[in-house]
Amino acid sequence: MAMSRNMNSTDIKKSFLFTVFLLITFFSFSQQKNEYRPISEMNTEEKEMYDILQKSVMALLNNKPTAKLFPVFKIKDEKKVFVFSSLIYDEPNFETHDEGSSSATYTVSLHFTKRIEPSENEVTGASGNSYGTGDSHGDTNKKTPIEYYLSVEYSKSNNSFQDRTLLSVKKDKPYFDNKFTRVKFWKSNGGNFVNPLLYKIDKSEYVSYVDNEIAIYKINDFFGIINNKNKVVVPFKFKSIRMYKMGILVQEDKTYYFIDKKGKKISNNYDKVEVNFNQYFDSVLDCFKVKIGDKYTLVNNNFEEKLPLIYDKITFFHYKNILDRLLLERDGKKVIFDIAKWQETTMIFEEIQVLDDKEMIVKDNGKSGVVDYAGTVILPLEYDAINYTENYTKEDGFVLILTKNNKSALYQNLKFYTEFIYDSMTNFHSSIKIEKDKKYGLMNAKGKIILPIEYDSIEYNRKIKKIEATKNSVIENFDFKELYKN
Repeated sequence: MAMSRNMNSTDIKKSFLFTVFLLITFFSFSQQKNEYRPISEMNTEEKEMYDILQKSVMALLNNKPTAKLFPVFKIKDEKKVFVFSSLIYDEPNFETHDEGSSSATYTVSLHFTKRIEPSENEVTGASGNSYGTGDSHGDTNKKTPIEYYLSVEYSKSNNSFQDRTLLSVKKDKPYFDNKFTRVKFWKSNGGNFVNPLLYKIDKSEYVSYVDNEIAIYKINDFFGIINNKNKVVVPFKFKSIRMYKMGILVQEDKTYYFIDKKGKKISNNYDKVEVNFNQYFDSVLDCFKVKIGDKYTLVNNNFEEKLPLIYDKITFFHYKNILDRLLLERDGKKVIFDIAKWQETTMIFEEIQVLDDKEMIVKDNGKSGVVDYAGTVILPLEYDAINYTENYTKEDGFVLILTKNNKSALYQNLKFYTEFIYDSMTNFHSSIKIEKDKKYGLMNAKGKIILPIEYDSIEYNRKIKKIEATKNSVIENFDFKELYKN
């Protein structure tokens, strides 16, 4: 008997300490997320909502064992809607940009529409036309038991009009005193909240990722990982630890590599890792970019290098709003790379400048030309320089200034507007300032002279918003509108 009393006393002490721990943890959680409260504070109606929410989650996630609500809840009571919420862990949601965080925490909630008018549809219904409905044999003394049903509706998005019944439950009296006419279930991702039933993590410690298996957080400026048994699986010695689809990226000093959830190393060492090096990464490439030494390559989710380690730079090549090519740099050259064929194209130049969806200015061996997206030559690489002006039309593209043998000409879409007779051409407020024999004038985008080539200088006076043309120390002012009108 004495032994039995001692064991009971020990059990009571353990139970008491665990209860105190939960209350402290709940309080800490509530401090972190002000709206949430521990389930110990729930009233009878809120307990029923919590139970229905748990059943809805299990129905949505096909009774997944880990799909359990946190022991917390919050309510939002508005004029027309009453919202009851809690949290769960589910499959991680990964951001599409490298600096974003990944999260496996989801808010789940029941949205109850309040009864405003008696004519509104019921959220619950009885299993008969009236109380005490008779049986089918006409025995009016025999009463059919009345059952009340509650149907929880669900749609994947706020804009969806195709709600489906996620859960249907019943009991022998109306749900929630018929205060509501409809209930919908919602699930949304966001945050990294700690389930106090799984993890003993102080509120002051920074959590960057947490799910049903592990929690990544920081102690004394270093990150580590614990499992759901609160055992350290990755020591707290890393500058950063981030969760990605292919694994967990850790930074140790200046070295990066990937590990699994048990802390096992699963990749090579890298000097730099850019998982989402472009906002369209996920829809185009199933690779990420790494730097080894002073060169870059692409690595797939199995950590296989998909390009030779010879490139100084790797970016997407934006052209015609299509993301089917990469722009690589090696040996001082820019190389257009075909993603579908997974090989370099023949378009290899010192410089590539995309103008629009029709043409690119390219430069190689000190000479410039114009090519299209397929690499077809529009202007041969024989010009000393090609510059685009401020003048553009959708049909004909940019007006270009071509320079050859120290003379300039105006060009657009296979048409030369001038010959190579000018010493210089520069953009000048939607017009072209031209120079010939050390005298200046103005020309419009079609090569027409709008101010004769006879001035020592031409500038724009921002105060009076007019052109100042100087000739023999005399300043003349011109209005743009008048010049173009004439």
